Order: sequence, then structure tokens, then C-alpha cells
Amino acid sequence: MRKNEFTQLWKQYEPLIKAVVELFHPFVEAAVHDLEKGKVVAIYHNISQRKIGDKSPLKELKVNTQDFPDYFTPYYKNNWDGRPLKCTSITLRDKKGKAVGLICINVDTSFVHDAHRVLDAFLKTKEEAENPIEIFGAHCEDQAMAFLQQYLEEKNISLNFLNREQKKEVVQHLYQKGIFNYKSAAPFIAKKLNISRASVYNYIKQL
Repeated sequence: MRKNEFTQLWKQYEPLIKAVVELFHPFVEAAVHDLEKGKVVAIYHNISQRKIGDKSPLKELKVNTQDFPDYFTPYYKNNWDGRPLKCTSITLRDKKGKAVGLICINVDTSFVHDAHRVLDAFLKTKEEAENPIEIFGAHCEDQAMAFLQQYLEEKNISLNFLNREQKKEVVQHLYQKGIFNYKSAAPFIAKKLNISRASVYNYIKQL
């Protein structure tokens, strides 16, 4: 299938893709894959940190291309940062019915899982209940990454190119979100921002 033909094929679904991603923002990512090239050709609300031109992870579907269904039953996988993603893929076919592309939709379900744990703890009897703050705190890294990603998107900046002042603003923003109520937050944020833990505490003191 020619490049222009494939582009025309998936482009007709682009308004739908954008609408779904925007409707469920910031929890949904969508990616378009060219099966002939085995590469990502488009990505919307990139939460998986992939790039256009990256190799398509088709092996995770565990189905030969010629046997692709019209859509795949939803399944789970882990994002690069460990967050659980609930995923499905829709097959794009040419005029002869051959599978030539995929529209993959990935939903970040980490917030739902955290809420479920807290509610489960709340509904337990006093004797068997765990501290919901401790349960939630065990997943503070997920929350920190979610707040961090949201902040970067709002500011239209990249994590890998933050200057010193921007890193300071990020730390103070996360502090105001309550992330540093959890003991593991400071070393985690320090590592993500490539700064020392002392710098993290110093930025917080400057609030």
C-alpha cells in the first residue's frame, strides 16, 4: 500500500481520534501504526513517551497480522513508568480487506486503581482496615508523575530540557499538590529532575 493511500485511510479517522483523546483527557493516549512499515506514524497525548517512527510493539497483541480482528478485546499492560494502561486496538483495512494499520487507544487507569484501594480500605471493618493514607502513599510515584506530566503539558515544556528555575517551579508545584507528604516523594522527584534531594528541600523552603 502506498504511503499516500495509507495516510488518506487513517486521516479520515483523525477527528474521531482527537475527539476521544480530548474527551477523556488527560487519561487517554492514541497511536496510529503502519503495519507494513511496523512503525508509529502518529500519536496523540503522548503518555508512553514514544516517538513517530518508533517500532510498533505488535508482539504484545499475540496475533499474526493476517488474523487481526476488527478490534482487540481490551487488555492491560504497564506504561514505561509502571502505571497500568487498559488498551485496545482497532484494525485499519485496505479495499481488499487486508490489515494495513492499527489505531491503538491506551487508558491510564492508575487513578482508578488508587481510588479503589482507598475506598476498599474505607469500607473495611476497624479490625482489618489499613491506613488509607499509607495505601495511597505507596503509589505516590504514580501521582507525582501524573501531576508532573500535567504541569509540563500546561507549560508546554519538556522534562529533559528544564532549566534550574523551571525545576524549582516544578518542585514547588508538586509541594502545593501535597506530594511531599509521602516519604518516598523527595528522592523520586530528585531523580526525575536530575537534582539532589537537598535541592528539592531547598526549593520547598523558598516557597
